Amino acid sequence: MSVDYQEWPPGAALSGVVLAFWRVVGHGSGVPSPTILPDAYVEIVLNLGEPVALAGPSFTGNQPTRAVVGLLDRAIEIRYGSNVCMFGIRLSSACAATFLGVHPRVLVNSVQPLRQLSRTLDDRLERVLETDPRLESKETCAGLETALVDHLARSQRPDQLIVDAVDRLIGSDVPLTVSALAAELATSPRHLHRRFLVLVGVSPKRLERLARFARAWRQATWGPPLTWADLALANGYADQSHLVREFRRFGANPPAHLFTDEWYGMTTVTRPEGLPGDVRSVQELRKGPRHDGRIEPANRRRPKKEG
Repeated sequence: MSVDYQEWPPGAALSGVVLAFWRVVGHGSGVPSPTILPDAYVEIVLNLGEPVALAGPSFTGNQPTRAVVGLLDRAIEIRYGSNVCMFGIRLSSACAATFLGVHPRVLVNSVQPLRQLSRTLDDRLERVLETDPRLESKETCAGLETALVDHLARSQRPDQLIVDAVDRLIGSDVPLTVSALAAELATSPRHLHRRFLVLVGVSPKRLERLARFARAWRQATWGPPLTWADLALANGYADQSHLVREFRRFGANPPAHLFTDEWYGMTTVTRPEGLPGDVRSVQELRKGPRHDGRIEPANRRRPKKEG
């Protein structure tokens, strides 16, 4: 039993608002420790397979068939059924509220039915799914994009200052202070902070922390880290213990307890930057660059698992 995760970018008409599409399919009942980890995005998640049970402070129960997963700061455990088929639409946190037509605070630490937030968009996606209930064809995915483009055309435009600020925070490879970000954008830290709370729902400092955490765990998802210490340093953490503490603060098990040999053995990913055919098991031993740029031998021992 295993699951396959694929991720790809949207068409140009959705650029900046929809950041990625993703799809998970397979037999998930035996996948160890699946977890929704906090990140800096809002996602529309379509459950096209068997019910998926969630357990966390933001939501406990079966995930809605068409759900909006907001800006979380606590992990949510998942219990897959045997028939997994989920499709995700990742939204920029600068644009999600205007795209959905809701107040940003509604999207903080929440998992809600899409219909409760945007009946119009829910109707559009429901019509797409009537044609292909599992979104397995290219034509249906093209229809999905068309529905999203139509909805975007009728949505309020986001605040460009906040769009630029969010893009800068999420795109930075190192921690970025609010003062430095405000100076880059020719505004004051106080004004930037206030606009973030109004238009994103969280402070810029909070979003930067979520973005840094997401970079670390997503890099671990694409393949086993050569060492957890390297991964921590590459993402602005002082050391491996700092990274482990951050996982715990966000309500998750330590990274080496989530991303185990068994987890990698049962999860196949397609890297978003990969060309067709760039699909591999992340359990596969590889020879590649360390986070400090040096080459690591293929028979490198796996990092020690810390609690």
